[in-house]
Amino acid sequence: MALLLLGFEADENLKIQQFLQELEGEFMKVIYCTKDMLTRSLWEAMHTAQESLEDVKIDKSLPRICFLSGLSGEEMVMFVDAFQETGLKSAAFAALVPNSADKPLYELIEEITGDHEMLTGEQL
Repeated sequence: MALLLLGFEADENLKIQQFLQELEGEFMKVIYCTKDMLTRSLWEAMHTAQESLEDVKIDKSLPRICFLSGLSGEEMVMFVDAFQETGLKSAAFAALVPNSADKPLYELIEEITGDHEMLTGEQL
């Protein structure tokens, strides 16, 4: 079970960890997106090992997207609903599904931002 965060900053990590604890999801692996992940598949990005957040060169220029892996549909709905209570800036949410697993991350970012804008009228 993993959470891939795009467009998030390292200083938001504490709030994210607290949020996961409240949801009893502290077992989830949290991964911050880096520039070199953009050409990799979503599957590869979600399985990236990041030992220390201090050593991660987070790509801060990306739109805010949370990719979730390993949750049931019901758990994802709970996660998204509860996220609004965290005080973190809003984000779009997507799941690692067979259809998207092999696509390069940059391609999925384009699809998600386009869909998000069409549905909400907001830019990420």
